[in-house]
Amino acid sequence: MRELKVGLHIPQIGATATPGVVEGFARAAEEAGFDSLWVFDHVVLPREQRTPYPSSDDGKIGYPHTSNLLEPLMLLPFVAAVTSRIAIGTSVLVLPMRQPVLHAKMLATLDHLSNGRLIAGLGTGWWKEEFEVLGVPFEHRGRRMDESIELMQALWRDEYADFHGEFFHCEGWACNPKPVNGRIPIWIGGESPSQLRRVGRYADAWHAGARTLPNVPQLFEVAREAAAKAGRDASRLQLTLEGAAFLRGASMERTAETLTSVAGIGVDHAIAILDRAEYGEQGEATIRLFGERYLPAIHAL
Repeated sequence: MRELKVGLHIPQIGATATPGVVEGFARAAEEAGFDSLWVFDHVVLPREQRTPYPSSDDGKIGYPHTSNLLEPLMLLPFVAAVTSRIAIGTSVLVLPMRQPVLHAKMLATLDHLSNGRLIAGLGTGWWKEEFEVLGVPFEHRGRRMDESIELMQALWRDEYADFHGEFFHCEGWACNPKPVNGRIPIWIGGESPSQLRRVGRYADAWHAGARTLPNVPQLFEVAREAAAKAGRDASRLQLTLEGAAFLRGASMERTAETLTSVAGIGVDHAIAILDRAEYGEQGEATIRLFGERYLPAIHAL
């Protein structure tokens, strides 16, 4: 088995998405020995949802449009400022909705200020209405994502970036500071054939979803084959898992068993979700107790 790293989603939506709760949660996770903290990406919420959410049985997103929803790239700097060691990341940033030059700069700045702790989890998105309200064509999101990744990597890598694509153009522009470690790790989510090919071309990790768990080994092999076809070292491609487990104070042993089982199929980094009912002091206690009782053994897998 590989060594398993474990992350947690940050309180980002609803009444508990407050400075005090977020700070306490982040500090508790770092002190307990968790490896990473994560945010998801939506900008606005509609009065009526038309596009079904692909990761739920009923197609609903699971929270009302009146909920407070913190913007991910504004939330992560706050988290970075109240922690010092734990990795921070997006799971996932809907890259085709966002302007790549601006976001190359934002992500590099965040990586710089967090001393190289940033992981960029990226996805193509599913919510057509959200693309529409942002003025971005939903139909071209795959090609826009490819160009965005290539352009951002050029801006992070080159002294002066030159890029000419279908949607974006850049000639002789410098983006500084550069990422602390020379690059920002990219995880790509999604399980469609085109997305797995994209993982093979660009990603450091395939960021699988828990709903696809029964098929993860086979799909990961497809991504590895795509990496080899792209001339990359397929053995270096990592497997990560979103929504790997739910953490509750009353069922921590079950959470540990679930994480142990995903380590057995080769997952390198698993992201768990704390029960929202426990956000606040109760959740901090759960996080610390889980870290004390179970994380050392999980890290040793």
